Amino acid sequence: MQTVGILYPGDMGHGVGRVLLEDGFNVVTTLVGRSERTRRLCASAAISVLDSMTEMVHRADMILSIIPPTAATTVATDFAAAVQETGRTPVFVDANAISPMTAQEVGTIIAPTGAPYLDACIVGPARDVRGRCIFYVSGPQARLFEEQYGKSLRTHLLGEQIGQASAFKMVFSGLNKGLAALLYELTSAAQDFGFLDELLLRYKALLPGVMEALEWLVPTYPMHAARRADEMAELAETLEHYGFSSVMARGTQQTLGAVGQLRLAERDPERGEHGWTLRDVVDALAREGALKKGG
Repeated sequence: MQTVGILYPGDMGHGVGRVLLEDGFNVVTTLVGRSERTRRLCASAAISVLDSMTEMVHRADMILSIIPPTAATTVATDFAAAVQETGRTPVFVDANAISPMTAQEVGTIIAPTGAPYLDACIVGPARDVRGRCIFYVSGPQARLFEEQYGKSLRTHLLGEQIGQASAFKMVFSGLNKGLAALLYELTSAAQDFGFLDELLLRYKALLPGVMEALEWLVPTYPMHAARRADEMAELAETLEHYGFSSVMARGTQQTLGAVGQLRLAERDPERGEHGWTLRDVVDALAREGALKKGG
């Protein structure tokens, strides 16, 4: 029976772990230095907790790194140290929202260990991993992932080049995050002008599909705006590295960063993670003046 290690069982990680457990895989993690929220999510999915990264490497056949993008190289370094200590070489899959340059940097960390390395990204909502998430995978051994886990995790192979999956995540996520950022700016102005209700009605009439997507996307921002701003920094760096314009990506990063600084979820704990609507978020941003110069 295959054992999969997940670093770490946050929103997406614990959802992936739950699906794999339901399909008969062993799923393990370590919670050293993790938050109380991650511990709760891990417990809710019944993922087995080990004492250290070293023990995970000793037990796992594959390790999935699903973490904020700023920690990708740190986790890869910790994994490499554990491989050196144990002598085991499980497959390492970086499934983070990182630039292709960062994906290649992770590869240079993993390569000396001899462990197989796959570049991946996850597209879809954490609350429905089995039904709506797709794992895009690239790298010389990408087909290995599909063969072993494709029946449980919907998988699409992008190619044999490390960085393709990371680049796909960048350019895909830039659109939905850019739409959210643009909505925040425009509705904040509309609130000041006194016609927000009419504006939202016209958006829904003219762009029903877009607004339907934003209705489920925007309520996740009180919890995740700061992390998504970091992802947009990765997108901007990707575009700049390869010689493309990054004006929209940098603007989205700035807007989402301003939203993240409000820490809305922490300031309104009674709503929890899932007690927000699009209108709740829009009203909160207008009230706080976060997107108004001098606000």
